[in-house]
Amino acid sequence: MDDDRIDFSALDPTRDQARFDGLVGSIVDQAADELDRRRVSNSPLNLLVQWRRPMLAAAAVIAIVSVGVLLRVDTVNNADYAAETAGIAEAIGVPTLLAQGVRQNDMPTTAELFDAFQEIQ
Repeated sequence: MDDDRIDFSALDPTRDQARFDGLVGSIVDQAADELDRRRVSNSPLNLLVQWRRPMLAAAAVIAIVSVGVLLRVDTVNNADYAAETAGIAEAIGVPTLLAQGVRQNDMPTTAELFDAFQEIQ
């Protein structure tokens, strides 16, 4: 192993300061148009405008799939639905009279509801 240090001064870009400043100036001049474009295009409004087409495409796909699903779903018969959910209302504490009235779209009178709630207490 050699203890002599390697001289890297020949690789130093700032050794010739005038040449280095010219090189940096040239790079900045060449990049000015791109830097201006990026500075303008990074505004939030411009980003939303750029994403307009992909967002509209995604919304169209979602709408088409949703319509397809809605068209394929069989309409549920109200009587079958009421029979399937008959015990849910009672399970959460709704009086049977009120639950049946809601299912049959024939609401009980106020007096009947009062009597039903009195029975619970």
